[in-house]
Amino acid sequence: MKYAKYIGIASIAVGVLTVIFTFAGFYFLPFALFSSIAGFILSSLYISIATRNNLAHKVVNPAYIGLLLNSTPLIMFLIGPMLK
Repeated sequence: MKYAKYIGIASIAVGVLTVIFTFAGFYFLPFALFSSIAGFILSSLYISIATRNNLAHKVVNPAYIGLLLNSTPLIMFLIGPMLK
């Protein structure tokens, strides 16, 4: 599928946006959670397309990087109370 590459790049871009929203402040936290959900959807879509079409990756699947970046707000919710 020719759009799979763009979906992978979009999942990484949304992940970077999620990280920026997470560390920007308390006001942007709802935006971080919303973009996190959108990033999870894009990453899952890319993983299903890559698995179905047997796409080869050079180093790392971009969806895994997107999943890691998009899970930043959840990790901060879990680790944040322990840091105080």
